[in-house]
Amino acid sequence: MLVKTIFIFLITLLGYSEWLLGTSFLQRPIILGSLVGLVMGNLPAGIIMGATLEMAMVGAVSVGAYNPPDLVSGTILGVSLAIQSGAKASAALTLGIPVATIMLAMNIGFGQPLMLMLIHRCDKHAKNADVKRFTIDMFIAGYLQNWCGILIVPLAFYFGSSTVTHLLGSIPSFIQAGMQVAAGLLPALGFAMLAQMIMNKKVVPFFFFGFFVVAYGGISTTGVAIFAVILVSIMLIYQNTSKSKAVKEVDTTEGDGFDEF
Repeated sequence: MLVKTIFIFLITLLGYSEWLLGTSFLQRPIILGSLVGLVMGNLPAGIIMGATLEMAMVGAVSVGAYNPPDLVSGTILGVSLAIQSGAKASAALTLGIPVATIMLAMNIGFGQPLMLMLIHRCDKHAKNADVKRFTIDMFIAGYLQNWCGILIVPLAFYFGSSTVTHLLGSIPSFIQAGMQVAAGLLPALGFAMLAQMIMNKKVVPFFFFGFFVVAYGGISTTGVAIFAVILVSIMLIYQNTSKSKAVKEVDTTEGDGFDEF
């Protein structure tokens, strides 16, 4: 059990290393679930459970300031405890989603403030051209923002699903309600900050047009995206045609140097 816990800790550390390795999608459930299944000695179950969680969280992608549920903790705990108890993929999904949501709130509440402190130190070291200290603080800050998940995931696996369920159930109702409200506000905050970066007078009419088409037209997001691609293509064709006509008019009106003779 101890050896498996160590491997679960290493997988957790790998999942939280995307900030260091770039956008490699290591934290996606289909990857982590397979690794957990390999450690647990049941690779097919890990792949199936990881794929099930991937389908449920396929839209959990960070856009702007929006933070999706913590895929690393939800996947690793959901898959490992489900395999350990001999349950089906639905059990991994049932346990993984609440764990991912609660861990997101914990990482934001307890991890990111510490990470921001080190980031401010990084700014100071960069100003002083202290590359060594900058590198150390930057390396620590990346993992410090997820210290809750790095610590809790292997401990929860070691003590078993009953302990995790008990801990989740012992959280006061007002804290759970606050977490749900915060989780509901985070997407709106993320899209608002993203809109603030790209919004201008030319974009605003199209933004509200797309919003009202989705809200009152009953068209899905995919339908709006297809419609937008067609509309942009038509506009590009129109612009290219207008430019070609303008060039032809300039060529016919200017003439050449022998016209005056």
